[in-house]
Amino acid sequence: MSISAGSADSSTHPSSSWNYSQFDDEMGRGKVYTAAIESRNTISLDFPYNGAQHGSLMLREHPTHGKDVILKIERGQLLDSEYNDPVVVRFDTDKPLTFSSVGASDHSTETLFLRGNAFSVFSSRLKTAKTVRIQAPIYQGGNQVFTFEVEGFS
Repeated sequence: MSISAGSADSSTHPSSSWNYSQFDDEMGRGKVYTAAIESRNTISLDFPYNGAQHGSLMLREHPTHGKDVILKIERGQLLDSEYNDPVVVRFDTDKPLTFSSVGASDHSTETLFLRGNAFSVFSSRLKTAKTVRIQAPIYQGGNQVFTFEVEGFS
């Protein structure tokens, strides 16, 4: 499965809230493709991350790093599954799935990478799903749920 952005560098399909982009890897190793969407709901965390914030879900194909499913928040600390709860994902009304996670290699706390077969599961299930709920552990925020209206993924 390949994430396609068409001929444009970035685009939003009219019937979808997905944002697609493609760009050349700066080291000449090939193209990077992304498909990203923002959660319809917001969460609120305590100081110092005050204020409503959305979650973002991204699927990425990278010539060096491979295929990834990435969850991001605007402010705060997402906790990986090494010492915390796994990420729980529910497509529409189906049974919840769990995925282990790891933080970003640059140690930024706003990003989690879902492990295992996450990319293959997401890339196939998103084609027919309308809603995806993702529950992730956040430092001093407990398990928070982000809801994504994913209809129109291609």
